[in-house]
Amino acid sequence: MKEINKALASGLFRGFLTLFVSLLMVSCASIPELQVLYKLPPPSKQLKGRLVALTVDDERASKTVLGKGATEEFKGFSGNISFSVAGYNEKEFKVGIFNVPDLMREAFKRKLANLGVEVLPEKTLGKLELMIVLKEFSLDLEGREWVAKMSYEAKLIKGKATLASQIINGRAERYHLFGRDSADTLMGEIFTDMVNALDLSRLFKQGGG
Repeated sequence: MKEINKALASGLFRGFLTLFVSLLMVSCASIPELQVLYKLPPPSKQLKGRLVALTVDDERASKTVLGKGATEEFKGFSGNISFSVAGYNEKEFKVGIFNVPDLMREAFKRKLANLGVEVLPEKTLGKLELMIVLKEFSLDLEGREWVAKMSYEAKLIKGKATLASQIINGRAERYHLFGRDSADTLMGEIFTDMVNALDLSRLFKQGGG
């Protein structure tokens, strides 16, 4: 009887050990994602009826999102970002995985639609173009602080002429707690603030559109 119990205990231990090792391997093999949540402002139809093509020009000096300190926390980071959106006073939902330029385009497309602007599928002769010139999009860990930076210029263009432009830039910090959640929160906050900071109504007014 004792031999049976020993064999049973040994089998259970080996099974538990195998399961633990398997879970550990899966955990180690998972690729860390940087998550960005964009929160839309209250909807408005003040620009209803406007048509605009939307383009993104990536002029970042470095195309690397993570700095040296952040790279240690996001080992194996692919460079792509998990993007979620929340309408005003609505629950968030995941849109997909994007590189940084596509992330910018997706966010501004939703910002424009939120204002009643129809986004054309491509640049069209004689129609306005909103070009987002991305200057910086980065996250780093400096000491015990996550530091996020974002900068871009928005240009309203018709043909080859720039009718109006706005420059938006910012920096935000958040204390590094256990894990990467605080980094995701910080990136969502600065991304929301910087995208919503663009005054499209004023841009169109300055451009005579």
